[in-house]
Amino acid sequence: MPARSPHQNSPTAPLLVPSLEARHHRLENGLEIIVREDHQHPLVSVQIWVKAGSIHEEEWTGAGLAHCVEHMLFKGTLQRTAQEISTGIQKCGGYVNAYTTFNRTVYWIDGLAEHTEDYLDILADMVRHSRFDAAELAKEQDVIRREMAMGNDEPSSQLQHLLQATCFRVHPLRHPIIGHREVFDQVKRDDVLNFVQRHYVPNNCFIVIAGAVDAEATFAAVERMFGEWQRRPYEPVILPVEPRQIGQRRAHQDFATELSHVALGWQIPGEGHVDKPALDVLAFLLGSGRSSRLNLKLKDELAIAHAAWASAWGAQECGVMNLDVECAPDQVDACQRAMLEVVREMQNKGPKAQELSKALRATLGYQIRSLASTKGQAALLGHGWLSTGSLDYPQQYLRTLSQLTAADLRDAARKYLREETLSIVTVGPHPQESAFNPTTEFASAPIQRFELKNGLTLLIQENPRLPLISLRASFLAGVPAETDVNAGVTQISSALLLKGTQNRSAAQIATELENLGGGLLCQADAHRYMLGADVMRGDEAIGIDLLADLLLHAKLPAAELEKVRARQLAQIQEEKEDPLTVALRRARAEIFAGQSFARTALGSESSVSSLRVQDCKAMLSESITGANGVISIVGDVQAQTLRRQIEKALLKLSKGRRRSIATQPSLPKQTPGCHEIRMEKEQAVVVIGFRSVGLHHPDAHALTLVDEACSDMGSRLFNRIREELGLAYYVGAQQFAALGAGAFYFYVGTDPKRVDLAQAEVLRLIADLAKKGLTAAELERAKTAWRSQWLRMQQGNASLADAYAWSELNGLGLEHYQSLPEKIAAITAKDIQRVTQRYLQTKQAFVVRVLPQTDS
Repeated sequence: MPARSPHQNSPTAPLLVPSLEARHHRLENGLEIIVREDHQHPLVSVQIWVKAGSIHEEEWTGAGLAHCVEHMLFKGTLQRTAQEISTGIQKCGGYVNAYTTFNRTVYWIDGLAEHTEDYLDILADMVRHSRFDAAELAKEQDVIRREMAMGNDEPSSQLQHLLQATCFRVHPLRHPIIGHREVFDQVKRDDVLNFVQRHYVPNNCFIVIAGAVDAEATFAAVERMFGEWQRRPYEPVILPVEPRQIGQRRAHQDFATELSHVALGWQIPGEGHVDKPALDVLAFLLGSGRSSRLNLKLKDELAIAHAAWASAWGAQECGVMNLDVECAPDQVDACQRAMLEVVREMQNKGPKAQELSKALRATLGYQIRSLASTKGQAALLGHGWLSTGSLDYPQQYLRTLSQLTAADLRDAARKYLREETLSIVTVGPHPQESAFNPTTEFASAPIQRFELKNGLTLLIQENPRLPLISLRASFLAGVPAETDVNAGVTQISSALLLKGTQNRSAAQIATELENLGGGLLCQADAHRYMLGADVMRGDEAIGIDLLADLLLHAKLPAAELEKVRARQLAQIQEEKEDPLTVALRRARAEIFAGQSFARTALGSESSVSSLRVQDCKAMLSESITGANGVISIVGDVQAQTLRRQIEKALLKLSKGRRRSIATQPSLPKQTPGCHEIRMEKEQAVVVIGFRSVGLHHPDAHALTLVDEACSDMGSRLFNRIREELGLAYYVGAQQFAALGAGAFYFYVGTDPKRVDLAQAEVLRLIADLAKKGLTAAELERAKTAWRSQWLRMQQGNASLADAYAWSELNGLGLEHYQSLPEKIAAITAKDIQRVTQRYLQTKQAFVVRVLPQTDS
């Protein structure tokens, strides 16, 4: 066995997280600015935090005003139209978005540091000078109604809303952030403006900027753009005090689904309470990761749940601890009993020392991983400032956690998770009567390539920036290697790898890296098996030994196959309940009829139901070989040392042979046409698909830019379909490029009453795109946005390790990923026009419409 980390078993080991080293400045108008300089990459994250969320809507509580304002800030200012906002950000290489939650609204742009002032200028204009045009507001309210309808179609969303309404009777946390449709429909323009006038003032906001910037110059830039923003009197919202719950509460919502969703919830103190750190750790131990108690009990031991998780959330004053599971309808009672049994066990004995150590290490790992990106740094700083007014919040929080004992967690469970204050909610089929009673543009090291004696390709990139290491082992398999009979076997067998080896039990596999604050990845996608380990420096030997054990010594116990099969069948069923996924899957089946990619990685219900352990062993035996695999490692390592470790660990891996998978498309067997599907949903979805090209075709890069240009909020689709006509909540495009196969999809989610108009308008826009290609401005924005996204991927070891392995495994070559910027930059408008004319002719379209059921 590998050497153990010196702190592996010590819950009191010192927790050290790199300091964020940010600076704070306050303008005379009360606006606060936080700047962190990080010159590792030429990137920046610019965020404006408004201390107003759904709980601050006062007389309009439950209307979703805060969320509505978030939407409207993208609809135009006194100086810019909505399109000029989105295109202005895109041409500067920025990616913009926003979110609203209970106690804040945050607007952010991630992009190139050289455009920091451009991003600030646009955000300042949005926050200070938005027009709130009445006609635009009416259109955006329709968009939000579509968003509400989407939430109504999603059982997990309904579960969350039902739990909030059950746990709280007075506090505005009882209302969904998006609001109630009946209240939202009463909102007028003056109500929206009054909310903005009340809360969007400099003394109720702060700005966080992290990236390759100069702090003093940034303070000066913010002063220029925000200094004249007038300070106004601001009285904090007085929130009602939620009475202590006395007695259990229950609620159920009927939902047309094959699966049931169950949540147990308890009122807990808010973010500022002294017990909150213990409650956070308690939630982690109960429901975070494969080795959490809910997962081990309900998924692995009893096999009565398909998914289980836990969280502790809320506002500054109060919150909820919730335990959630997804299960078959006939297992609802059993799951409720088992969930409470898990809670009682924690109340009786508390966590084991190793569990507590794992929670602390995992929290440390999360904090460090957040520091890898400018967005993560800004988010950590913003959350800490909002919660405590301290830039040292991450360190303070970790110090508090490090002092927790098993007795603290046991006592927290006893104090707050009491059965007499429990709320139980379920969403799904109507329950039977229940007897249940619960009483290259930056400095980076070169990628080093080695070929080991057994044919295995090893890629290593040294990156000492943070004490983190990501390992990825990939082997060709997946859809091209499967048949209609064994479809889904790669996914099934990847899950079985985790169920025990000759040296480790399933529980040991689940906990070994989590106990060290790391993570284990073992899954499959359309092309491959992918195993991974994310560890901190010093733990890489343990990660390598664990991956080698899974690859060489997996038992694949027959007793576990039924549990894994049930979960995969549940995933297939879940896909059948999402209208967009249903439409995309049908379009894919038509486009690739007679070819392997007509299937998905999950397989079909019939193929998955018939799989045997022998089928899994056969797929693994043929796939997990040296000649068929790539190991990619990025992080704080020494390449030669790591090479020797890998060679030793995988010495017994057979050489085998590389799978023979065609990289050129086969002849189509299906002609374009229109197909209609009926579902018990409120929304309508249209997908328009086209055959295109696979990974190796040179046209794939041009199609990538078309995808980028058609998927952004500045795209012609978004601006015409959503902004001008108000026809849809979402509209966009999606490129699919695989080995020897490719497709390009356009999609729109709309009101069933307007589906014909939406479809006709999307087809008109596609026809124009096919004829003319992209404009020079669209192409330049797409290139800049692509470059910015490519750069953002450089910030994480895991994403780089995955990208390198993917390129090498699929035969694109070691230099493929790093050469992409040059290839993308070389694409011309004529290249785009040639590609769109070739692949996006509307007469070649496969159209799939998903509509609500008609009354019989």
